[in-house]
Amino acid sequence: MENDEHPSSNVQVGERFARQVVEGLFHSPDWTSSALFLTYDENGGFYDHVRPPRAPKPDNIPPMLQKGDVKAGFRRYGFRVPVVVVSPYSRRHFVSHVVHDHTSILKTIEVRFGLPPITNRDAHARPMLEFFNFRHPNFTTPPKLPPAPLNHKQVAVCLTAPPNGGI
Repeated sequence: MENDEHPSSNVQVGERFARQVVEGLFHSPDWTSSALFLTYDENGGFYDHVRPPRAPKPDNIPPMLQKGDVKAGFRRYGFRVPVVVVSPYSRRHFVSHVVHDHTSILKTIEVRFGLPPITNRDAHARPMLEFFNFRHPNFTTPPKLPPAPLNHKQVAVCLTAPPNGGI
């Protein structure tokens, strides 16, 4: 049973998997010093009304395009992708209005540990520090998560569906 939430997988299975990972962090001895960035690799792009902004060139390596690919140089971000930051220091009910990309997670790690950037993209990324209040942990006791029930009938339907054809 796949938990990646791509069609034709059942999103309930992915939701349950995410809940299990977060609950595992809550019960870990490392909870008090942890941060988990829960995000996706893409979103499908059909729901968003905001045009993707320009992005810094990631590096000097040209894109490895196949025959028929659109000529592009990774100079524009894609549609927005949701992220949830799980940490005792996460701000309650916080929504960021800062443009971040996936390398912003890397930039946050680089800033935290004093590491140099790996690419031009993360060198120009903004760290995701606004998600945290390091002076006062809001979640020393982890919150209670809602249940993540499975509709087993729907899971069975997804298991018999044809694989995603990349559409």
